[in-house]
Formats: sequence, C-alpha cells, structure tokens
Amino acid sequence: MPTRRGFDLTPGRVFGDRYSVVQKLGAGSEGEVYQIKERSTGVHRAAKLYFQAPVDADKQVVWSARKLDKLQHCPIVLHYHHTMRVDVRGQSVLCLISDLFDGVRLEDFTYEQRGRRLHPFMALTLLHSLVRGLEKIHAVGEYHGDVHTQNILVQPTGIHLNIRLLDFYDRGRPSKRLRNNDLVDAVRVLYQCVGGRKHYARAGDHIRYICAGMQASLILHRFPDISALRNHLESFEWPT
Repeated sequence: MPTRRGFDLTPGRVFGDRYSVVQKLGAGSEGEVYQIKERSTGVHRAAKLYFQAPVDADKQVVWSARKLDKLQHCPIVLHYHHTMRVDVRGQSVLCLISDLFDGVRLEDFTYEQRGRRLHPFMALTLLHSLVRGLEKIHAVGEYHGDVHTQNILVQPTGIHLNIRLLDFYDRGRPSKRLRNNDLVDAVRVLYQCVGGRKHYARAGDHIRYICAGMQASLILHRFPDISALRNHLESFEWPT
C-alpha cells in the first residue's frame, strides 16, 4: 500500500475506467489530491486518494461524501460526484471525486502578497466570503471542524475573491460548541491574513474589533453566532 510518502501518479496515467491523471494538486495527512480528466468528455475533476487501506478509510470517505452531498447548496463547498476504487501498483485505493476548483491555498496566496500579508480591505472581503459560506453550513445544523488557511482555496476574479473550503473534519455530533469553534477559527484566518500578532494591531480599528486579541470568549461575546459576524461585516461604518 502506498504510504504517506505519496502515490506518485504520473500525468497521463489511466485512473480507473473513466479518467486519466492530469497533475498532482497537493497532499495532506489523509492522502493526496490529483486533477483528473474524464476520458470520454474531457471534463476535469478532483480526486482525493486516501493513504489508508479501503477497509480503514471507508468510514471517513462515506462521512465526507454525505457531508458534501448535504451541503451541495453551499457556494464555498466543493460538489461531490462519487467515490471509487483504483488500482495503484497492485493495491486497491479508495478515492473521492469532486468538482475541480482552480484556486490556490490561502496560505500561499497570502505569502505572495506585498509584505506577505493581505491588505486589510482584501482580508475583510475574504472573511465575508468565508462567513457567508459558514452561515449556510451552520443553518442546516452542520459545522466544518477545521477552518484554517491551508484548507481554503482562493480564486481572485476582478474585485471578488472566490473561495472553497476543503477537508471537513469529524469532531463528533454537530453542536453549538463546534459551530462556535468555526466562528473563532474564521476570525483567526482574518488575524493571520493581516500578519498575525506582529501586524494586526496596525490593520485598523475594524479588524482589531473583530479579532479581539484572539480571545475566544470576547469574540463570541461580540458575535454570538456566525450570522452576527456577517451582519457586522455588512453594516459597520467606515471612518470619514
């Protein structure tokens, strides 16, 4: 079985009965993600291959597939297509097929900006997109469980920042506590995007108010739920 060192799938390799490999997109603790192409139509998808043997990975894959399917109405969630098994050097590997999103990880996008941080207005724009998506997730009683800059893909388009939120994490039954954790983690994304402890204090009063020194209790006092944070982002007044 391929280990966490990687599957090493080369471009052009036949992938199952329907696809061929285009390129590797990334890797994480659970597996690797590849861009694949449907051979009959030329349509491109994303395939996440799991390091664990199918018997061990099956529970996580089923959980992820059901979560993505339930949240297909949410614009920041990748649309699920199907699961399949592929043969990699004689071993069966379980994978999940979803939409392909042409973006870069927020961590890398931020690193490429001047000063290796986002302009405050850009950071607030990104937070607004993230919060609106999380609001739809929370509205159906769900949560993400692992919101951070490596799990967000960004696609700049004009004045907009289109995003997708990756890799939902199973932390147990949905609860208010887990949704609150999503909220605080979203604020932490803002905090990190404007430069963290070293720079956020100079990012402006509005960002300082939202970040609240990254004190979770104070953040949740100011924003009891994700809708409160969205309302604040859409209604605060800029200084004149």
